[in-house]
Amino acid sequence: MIVFCQVGDPIKLWGKYRKGLSEDIRRRMVGESRNIEPVVHIAYNQCLILLEDSVTSMSGKSLIHFGLPEPIREQSIVINNRQYMSELAYDVSQLIQVVSVGVSKFNHDQKKV
Repeated sequence: MIVFCQVGDPIKLWGKYRKGLSEDIRRRMVGESRNIEPVVHIAYNQCLILLEDSVTSMSGKSLIHFGLPEPIREQSIVINNRQYMSELAYDVSQLIQVVSVGVSKFNHDQKKV
């Protein structure tokens, strides 16, 4: 559609359908991470990479030419890196609890800092 039709507002089109377009990528990544926010942005970027590859193969042009955001290509290497994904797999509520317990054990001088 982007290549063969003149899309009036490609950014709006991307915003409307990016969740559905990236669903498979997100589903594959969520199993490895509890913190969903970075996964969503990484999945959207990976989706843009796949979309740009497809668009480039059909038209020889990048997504920028069609008014869409340019994907960050270096990030595609990170997506398959298990160690990176395990670093994102933290439980925020558990960390908050650990910090609050630790802070309660501070002495008077530590609390002043």
